[in-house]
Amino acid sequence: MPLEAEDWPAVARIFEQGIATGNATFEHSAPSWERWSAARCPEPRLVARDASGVIGWAALSPASARHVYRGVGAVSIYVAPAHGRRGVGRALLDELIRASERAGFWTLQAGIFPENVASIALHEGFGFRTVGTHERFGQMPDGRWRDVVLYERRSETVGVEP
Repeated sequence: MPLEAEDWPAVARIFEQGIATGNATFEHSAPSWERWSAARCPEPRLVARDASGVIGWAALSPASARHVYRGVGAVSIYVAPAHGRRGVGRALLDELIRASERAGFWTLQAGIFPENVASIALHEGFGFRTVGTHERFGQMPDGRWRDVVLYERRSETVGVEP
């Protein structure tokens, strides 16, 4: 389902839960809706729901502001811990890939901490391949330096030669 502004409180809670793991992002807290929305592509932005409400979300950020990279998006995907290992991430990433191709994206990128084995397995299961590692790429709020493994997935339908 499309992620809407009214979903933000639940999305922010799930984001905060991911931040608390220490293996999801360099962020130290969820931003405001306005800041988060301004940093993301207008589409696709997705939420997964069950009877309790929003249980996961996925969105793309532009890889660059340059026009030549308009079809390259950076993946963010978060699942509420209580709903992990139940196929929510798989369903979100599957739909994110489909929606990204409908929106004209030819490449999806993901930067994942090497310790986040669940995210790595998820992305690899959808054909993302390792393209390299940024060593000591960023510093956590507690001062620890972290590596980020870079993954990439090329569309088989968008941006291919006829």
